[in-house]
Amino acid sequence: MDAEKLQANGKSFETVELGDVGMKKTKVPRRIIHFASGETMEEYSTDEEEQEEEKRDLLPTIDVSKLPWAPFLWFYMLRFATGTLSVCDFLGEKLASLFGINAPKYQYAIDEYYRIKKEEEEEEEENKMSEEAEKNYQEQIEKQQDVVSAQDSLPAVNASFVNVSFEMENDPTPTSETKQRGDPIPT
Repeated sequence: MDAEKLQANGKSFETVELGDVGMKKTKVPRRIIHFASGETMEEYSTDEEEQEEEKRDLLPTIDVSKLPWAPFLWFYMLRFATGTLSVCDFLGEKLASLFGINAPKYQYAIDEYYRIKKEEEEEEEENKMSEEAEKNYQEQIEKQQDVVSAQDSLPAVNASFVNVSFEMENDPTPTSETKQRGDPIPT
């Protein structure tokens, strides 16, 4: 029966109207900032700010002077209580900061955890570097052993050192002269 009514109006189950799709709400910039270089920047308000503005618009302004005595006293009592609470909150925060009790309760444990974690990372890095150095050292030793084995495979050449000195037979000067000094050694 409902289906017949919808079809009589020219609408079926498959069509649903969502409103004006063609009309899009254009955002107006909240402020436009002009720079010295000639550039401009448009600053738009966020959705939260728009919702807050709508809430402010919904709250009616009340003329307190026209209220009866009981709501009048209640209004000023609430205003005084919220003001006092705000002052106490502000002073409490400043005093906590002054006495140094605004740090987290277990901050020392958090700091210790991060310190240990950092030390472990440094130790792992050192281990990796030492492993690389050991690997490079082993490769160098293997290369040296390869060079030595390659040299051992070459045929052995006997090299001998020959000491040749020349003396002339009819030379009156001796080949080695020793000079002696007669100076005494100071003591």
